[in-house]
This record gives sequence, C-alpha cells and structure tokens, in this order.
Amino acid sequence: MDEQEHHFKGRALFKGHDTRFGIFYPTNYIMAVFDSYGTAQRAEKIMLSAGYSDEEVDAMPSDYIIADIEKGTKNATLIRRVEQRITRHFGSDASLWEDLLNWAKQGAGFLAVYCPTEHEAERVLRLLKPEKPKMMRRYERFVIEDLV
Repeated sequence: MDEQEHHFKGRALFKGHDTRFGIFYPTNYIMAVFDSYGTAQRAEKIMLSAGYSDEEVDAMPSDYIIADIEKGTKNATLIRRVEQRITRHFGSDASLWEDLLNWAKQGAGFLAVYCPTEHEAERVLRLLKPEKPKMMRRYERFVIEDLV
C-alpha cells in the first residue's frame, strides 16, 4: 500500500455536503476523472504541492466509486428513490453519477478538490490540465459547470 492510500477519505471529505435529492452532488467541489488511480494520485500530489491541504483534496480509486454509487442506488430509502427518479426525469444530476460509474467501470481514477470560487476553479484547472483529465466538473449551489 503506498503512502497516498493511507490518506484516502472518500465521502468523509465532503463533510455531509455531498448529495442533493438523493444524488451525489458535492457542492463547492470539483470532481476530476483521470485515466487511472495512479494519475489521480499524482494530481492529488500536485494540488498538495500547490498549497491545498489534505482536507481539501482526495484521490479515489474506481472500486470505491463503483461501490459508493451502487450502495447509494440499491440501498436508498423510498424517499431517496423517489428523489432520484424526480432528479433523473427533470435534471441531469443522475446522468452525472452514471457518467462517473461508467468511467469507474473502465478503471478511471477520481480526484475531489474543494473549490468554493470561480477564481479557485481556474487555478485548479491550470494545475490539473497537464494530467489530461477526462472530465472536470465544478458543483456549485445551483449549477454544475463542465471545466473539461
């Protein structure tokens, strides 16, 4: 087990602010998808070297993402399932986690970065673009912004 795996936080990183209407929605975070967990770990090191704290970034392996999404959809309460169906029908939130699940099944690595402002989003994009993310999305309070 390498050093980065000791720091893996998963959903704990979001401090309870990671769902909306029963769908994964980490408000004020950027979720980036990379070709592998190794690349996501490298991106995490870049962010830590740039001054972000261990409490603001987390690299996640594909098996964690798969298990988390499946747990959230299969073990959802009746109210959560209704919320998920409404969201799937009216919005694109559900399709976003379906994208994450598809990338995870292809062995992708994931990185979450705390990003409360547009200025920070631009900085994160500049720092991570050389790692060629497959996708980067910033989850704001009322909108999801595709950065890549």
